[in-house]
Amino acid sequence: MTKEWRHDRTPRPYGRSYLGWYGLAWAGATIAYQPFLSFLLPLRIVEIGGRPDPVLLSAAVLLGGLTAGLANLGWGILGDHVVERGGARRPLILVGLAGTLFSYGMLALADSPAELLIALFCFQIALNLLLSALVAAAADEVPARDKGLLGGVLCVGAPAGAAASVLATLPEISVERSLFCTALIVPIFVLPYALQRHAPYERLLVQEPSADRAPEQLHAFVLLWFVRLLLQIASKAMFFFLVYYFAETVRQVRPTVLAQLTLIAAVGAAPSALFLGRLSDRYRGHRTILLVMIAAMAGGLIVMAVQTNWILALFGYLIFACSAAVCLALHAGFAMLRLPTGLASGKGLGLLNLTNTLPAVAVAGLGMAIVPQYGYRVLCWVLAAAVIVAGGALTYRRL
Repeated sequence: MTKEWRHDRTPRPYGRSYLGWYGLAWAGATIAYQPFLSFLLPLRIVEIGGRPDPVLLSAAVLLGGLTAGLANLGWGILGDHVVERGGARRPLILVGLAGTLFSYGMLALADSPAELLIALFCFQIALNLLLSALVAAAADEVPARDKGLLGGVLCVGAPAGAAASVLATLPEISVERSLFCTALIVPIFVLPYALQRHAPYERLLVQEPSADRAPEQLHAFVLLWFVRLLLQIASKAMFFFLVYYFAETVRQVRPTVLAQLTLIAAVGAAPSALFLGRLSDRYRGHRTILLVMIAAMAGGLIVMAVQTNWILALFGYLIFACSAAVCLALHAGFAMLRLPTGLASGKGLGLLNLTNTLPAVAVAGLGMAIVPQYGYRVLCWVLAAAVIVAGGALTYRRL
């Protein structure tokens, strides 16, 4: 007996309002990590050491990425066991939320590099329980016909996280106060969904698939895994080194301006992702839309590599940030459609989530090997090449 898509004939039918509550919860989960990892962590490092420290930031990225990847996979497998025994993922969401809020206190109180890394480790453990349970719940409960739209809903978290980043980087607000405000906001978004009873499961126990389908499904999933890995390497590198990139190349852009620009990109990406996600469901054009977004990502990175002034640098980042948000959100929905039969949602998406966390290893390596010697322009060229390779892999005909 394995997992497969099937309509669930229960008295509680799935409704589109589910996606509204889920989008609110996902926005809260995004707020839980985006302001800290993109802006507050580099600023916290400056507070502790008195200056920007790319090596410590790279070490933090590496530790956080490895911890997040293993934790997300482990929590996903645990969630699968809970569901198989008649339980639900909502209690896991609540536990992850509580742990994340507690870890904010540790991050605020850390006053040495070692304490900061320990606090970051605990933060990633708790955060990934929250994220793992949220994503697997959607994979179980949202029907296949709405998976593209679900990808668009996942993009709604981006403007929420970007708006929180703008507030977190205001000059009059300290890092500690920003963490405190985040701890107040996140539960407001997550709890309305987490406290609901789970919707009917769409992935239920059925017979084994035919033998000739299994290799094809596995091959498609592995290829999508590889594509997302390359896209996330580019996205994570820009995510973590954004402040330092502008400080080196143009020296005229404050973190607050970058946060505001990220918000603009996210606000533009959210309705675009919802529209394109619905379009991909209707016309089965998931791959074509992803290829267009990948081309835009590569173009934005190339502009950032060759720019000669701060206007072009901001324009290139705006194109990259908007297209990356849409692309990664729609890719997540597409990957849920391609989960191989027999692979439970928590474990399958935990494996897919490794493409969100393992890039930290590559980002740390890039930060240590390329940036000190060649600078951030060369880094942009390397990231653009990775995105182009991802686009080429996505054109494989059997996907």
